[in-house]
Amino acid sequence: MFDKKSYTLYKFHKQLNQSFQNKRELLECALPALRNLFKLDRVYFFDWQQERALLSLKMMCKKEYCMDMQEDISVLNEPVFLKQLLQNGIAESTDLSYPAIYVLVKWERPSVELKSGEVHNFMQEKVGVLRLERFRKNRVFSEQEKELIKALGEEISHNLRNTEIDQAKNQRLNISTALNDLSTIFASSLRLNDGLELILKGVQKYFRFDRVRLYLTDSEGSKIKSVLGVDISGKVTQQDGKTLPAGEENLLKEVFDSMATYRANRSVIYIPLKVQRNKVGFLAFDNILSRRRIGYMDFISLQQFASQMALSIDNARLFERVQELSNYDELTKLPVRRYFNEKFAEEIYRSKRFDLTMSLIIMDIDWFKQINDGYGHQIGDWALKEVSRVIRTSLRQTDVPCRFGGDEMVIMLPRTNGEEAKIIAKRLKDRIGAITLPERYTEGKEVHLSISQGISSFPFDGQTPDVLLEKADKALYVVKQNGRGSFAVYREVADQVVS
Repeated sequence: MFDKKSYTLYKFHKQLNQSFQNKRELLECALPALRNLFKLDRVYFFDWQQERALLSLKMMCKKEYCMDMQEDISVLNEPVFLKQLLQNGIAESTDLSYPAIYVLVKWERPSVELKSGEVHNFMQEKVGVLRLERFRKNRVFSEQEKELIKALGEEISHNLRNTEIDQAKNQRLNISTALNDLSTIFASSLRLNDGLELILKGVQKYFRFDRVRLYLTDSEGSKIKSVLGVDISGKVTQQDGKTLPAGEENLLKEVFDSMATYRANRSVIYIPLKVQRNKVGFLAFDNILSRRRIGYMDFISLQQFASQMALSIDNARLFERVQELSNYDELTKLPVRRYFNEKFAEEIYRSKRFDLTMSLIIMDIDWFKQINDGYGHQIGDWALKEVSRVIRTSLRQTDVPCRFGGDEMVIMLPRTNGEEAKIIAKRLKDRIGAITLPERYTEGKEVHLSISQGISSFPFDGQTPDVLLEKADKALYVVKQNGRGSFAVYREVADQVVS
């Protein structure tokens, strides 16, 4: 047979023997149960900040409801009360005119910390205090009631520990799942910038930051190259590192010098992105508008995620670099034919859709075979490099040059008609004509390079890549037949083309 104390404990245990989402939900069940068992007028729960000797009120229960409360009560000047509470686990109030007792509640909660870049898990002791009140002076708490209340306090402590452990596990699982999903999205993105945008949107949405920013460095890791940001509205912004506000350009050094130590009173944190010794960039998370403190658990999770993100960005950059190198000719540093054909087809489509003009120049170096045979392939390569250098530095940003094969090169000129293309062709003719072969290879003779160029224009000379290339090539043939070193537009020399 159960005695009254055992029966009450069992009944209380049954009420709390369920899964709670968090501490608040547990207290909403436990405090009313205490109120009913002991016919209390009010029950309070405080977090005890022992180092500051403060009782921080969190919840109050009266009648049939509980409410969240916020109030700090100092017990620094009550040494007798503190000593009694710590020694016995229970103490009677000395400052109220009606019966009230305080009960100590101790439990452990999972916590994490960073030490030398390593994440350490540990159990942190937490202390709380229950205050039970009866407003009628003659309804004092008996010794039997005090013993039972202490036992029930221990039951609450046990359940608080279990609830905190479950909550921490669920929180970590949810964060891991969310970050893993974001990593999967990032890994499946075809372009680096698209993947980064999805990552930032996901982090902002999941952690509910006011703003998330990613600062990327240049290849040396010494300067901020670009900034990608997402704010609470979901708006994406992109900024060049050269246009950063005064002060922000120094962030790179500050972040890596401080190693992003967490400060609990801050609503902004910075986390460096580093792969071995390479500085990839850094992440910035802030709640400057809402003034919400960024939790330490969030910081730890993002710190761990940052290492994965840094490696992914570094790999993506390397892949893009390899792709970029595969699109360019090693000798001339000009795009290769495959890459040019893709851009050419895209520009034809754009020109047709928006009724735009476009021109094409085909050129080759005059008497290139004789240069190779007479002065050697080393000088032939030198000539190709010099001509390519002039081409790269003489064109507009929208123009696309290409090494088509051997000494033959092609240039696509978007939104350019035949007359405008002739201006560019003349500029190339004059600048390349000023190049002289090194005299040590020509026995002191001044040997100048020259080029011949054929031009075709969309839509006048053709409306497909093949036809435009064919017409430009025929115009080039006419130039060669007439002495080389010049240029011509196809429709102006069409009558000279041999069928």
